[in-house]
Amino acid sequence: MSMPRHIFRDREIGEPSWIYKAMVRKQSKLTDATLAMLFHMTASPAMSSVDYISAESQVSKRCYEEVVNGFLGDISFQPPDVKFDPGLKRRVEIRLRSYGISPELITKIGSCIETATKISSYSYPFVSPEVLDAIALYATYVISIDDMTGEILPDLEKYCSQLVLGQVHEHELLRGFTRFLSDQPPLFGPFGGAMITKGTMEFIASAVVERNQNGVPLSHDAADYLVYFRSKTGVAEPFAFFCFPENRNPEGEDLGRYISAIPNIMLFLGYVNDLLSFYKEELARDDCPGFVHDYATVHRSSSTQALRQLRHSTLEEVQKIRHILAGDDRTAQRLNQFIYGYIFYHLSARRYKLDELRIPAGREARARVQELVQGRP
Repeated sequence: MSMPRHIFRDREIGEPSWIYKAMVRKQSKLTDATLAMLFHMTASPAMSSVDYISAESQVSKRCYEEVVNGFLGDISFQPPDVKFDPGLKRRVEIRLRSYGISPELITKIGSCIETATKISSYSYPFVSPEVLDAIALYATYVISIDDMTGEILPDLEKYCSQLVLGQVHEHELLRGFTRFLSDQPPLFGPFGGAMITKGTMEFIASAVVERNQNGVPLSHDAADYLVYFRSKTGVAEPFAFFCFPENRNPEGEDLGRYISAIPNIMLFLGYVNDLLSFYKEELARDDCPGFVHDYATVHRSSSTQALRQLRHSTLEEVQKIRHILAGDDRTAQRLNQFIYGYIFYHLSARRYKLDELRIPAGREARARVQELVQGRP
């Protein structure tokens, strides 16, 4: 009786065990009971020194560390020279008030503002203060909506139809968001501004679907769906277009030079988040599987194999972005800053817990941010 090779790999024991190899060599005709006993021996924690991320995880810490460290090496990651703009958070709060957001709600979403200002500052260090304010404000809105989805779900369900019909939204956060969106075309061009609005509608509509549906049955032919839906829930398109503000890359002159990189930037955004948030999600497993587990289901692979493929796919997108923009040195340099800055945010953010692992870049990023925070006036 032969055994499928993946059985001994699903729990990250490593290469097929010596027991399995002996069975294959001798083509042993063992009983099911004997095979079950042998499998238990090879998979038992007592027989292995593998340190899994959690009791429910099938991925070892060592494997995850190798994937992340390998990816950072693949792209020649260099920690960016990050700086805090001490006035950014305050400017975002002032803009929120100008769009009709009450002081009470601004206080309630304070942590969302903090996160938005960090990810914007790290990822877009090359934009003007005016553009950075707009990006941080947009990030504040989407992070707050994501955080409050359950609370404002009825308003979100009506958002897109009300936007098209020109009707006033009932919730103050959504009213302010729509007013803010109307200001974006001058900053990001007619096409970029339109795509930001479209991406916003997709984000809100997909947030409603995600909230109302308890998962989606995935067939083995549904691989494209994973990327399709992930790009909407992750607000990928707006954040991709934020890389090309009008005062840096005017659409009339540059749109044809950078638009072909937008799909790759969108994929990069989702892949990096899925790769670097995996450890946090494994520590707090719930009933809703993340992208890596869905990928493993669709492709009939283990979670470890899915992680390794995600590393490869993310590297491919970085390489494509660099190749597409290779003819424009200044834009290519800015996109490299974006790539490193976006990764740095994930490495440094406390919520992802990457400084707990043997990922030197994660520990260094966390330490650098703590130094910056302590040095604030």
